[in-house]
Amino acid sequence: MEAHSIYIIGTTHDGRRFRPSDWTERLYYAVANYDRNGRIAFNPLLSVKMKNDARCIVVDMRLRDTDPITFSFVTEFARDNALQTFDQDDRPVCLH
Repeated sequence: MEAHSIYIIGTTHDGRRFRPSDWTERLYYAVANYDRNGRIAFNPLLSVKMKNDARCIVVDMRLRDTDPITFSFVTEFARDNALQTFDQDDRPVCLH
């Protein structure tokens, strides 16, 4: 079964808590857009949540098709920082 969501957890593969503690908000704002009036518009296919007492970003897999640049940015961030990733059923997801 293919994942329809990826949970990027604020815990590294070796079990350390990822820092800074507000990394989810920073990443969420980094991929937001601004309208011509300067108002922020968050991507509806990304959200910030808590999972197993850790902060996480939830990526709806539709983002891969609708906004591949943002999808790549977010998943490469997770891979580059060795963050744990799971699907909606708590199965590990390998980001390659």
